[in-house]
Amino acid sequence: MFYVIDDLENSLNTKPDKDFVAIIPFDKASNYDIINYYIPKIPMLFMDFHFSKIESFQDFYFCTINIPEILVSERSIICFILTKNYVIFIDRDEYMKNNFKKMLETHREHISSVGTAVYCFLDYIMSKDLEKINSLQHNLVDLELNVLNKKKLDQIKEITGYRSRTLRLHHYYVQVEGIFGDLIDDPQNILDEETKQLFQILIRKITLYGHESEQIWEYTSQIRDIYQQQLDVHQNIIMKFLTIVTTLFMPLTLIAGWYGMNFEYMPELHWKYGYPLVFTLSFLLVIIMCIIFKRKKWW
Repeated sequence: MFYVIDDLENSLNTKPDKDFVAIIPFDKASNYDIINYYIPKIPMLFMDFHFSKIESFQDFYFCTINIPEILVSERSIICFILTKNYVIFIDRDEYMKNNFKKMLETHREHISSVGTAVYCFLDYIMSKDLEKINSLQHNLVDLELNVLNKKKLDQIKEITGYRSRTLRLHHYYVQVEGIFGDLIDDPQNILDEETKQLFQILIRKITLYGHESEQIWEYTSQIRDIYQQQLDVHQNIIMKFLTIVTTLFMPLTLIAGWYGMNFEYMPELHWKYGYPLVFTLSFLLVIIMCIIFKRKKWW
């Protein structure tokens, strides 16, 4: 699928002679001569990257942007080859095709060159990032409240999951910021000044998102610490209860051990009221100790 920059209303099935945007399916890429031209120059063209990067060649850029799952329903990869006269997107699972059409509905009037087409598409893809970051923050606030209210004490997997995903999110923005910085520097002189100014705007947004993602990652560390503190408090309560129970039974254990000795001359063993006396003494000891614990607020 090809879009001519001067006529974005309609798509073409063959490569045009004018400046254009090409969206080529990943599984059919080898059928296009324009892709076969770049395969020897870019050995990693069809690799499944788990990071974002940009490679500078003599007359073009090769860029891969790996969007983490925390921003999309599933991990998506934007892969493109950018030259002065055209940009080629390698489409996986029709992600590029569907989103490029949606982008044209709102950004068509702003596209005047190949560089602005790339800018508009990336700006559209990242336009909802701040909303998703805010939604993530709300989820973490709810998670923190659940931890503080002791609704769950088995949330370590959930906290660890958020922590790893937010770390990947922060790395993603750092890598994308570096890509946009290289495009602005433009050592191959492929982009015009208008496009570079647009990428200056976009890099400021990405820098903001990067700061937000870093704060979220630090917030997950705070939640993890709070969770550990609550877990320690819960364990201390259990240990306190067990200590109190043990303390209550210590005098009773002493009495039972004392009168369990097999001495022949123990007057209480043959006394008529020996058993009631021991029972009453044990009961009074438990009551007295409970009163003492209560006054000292040990329970």
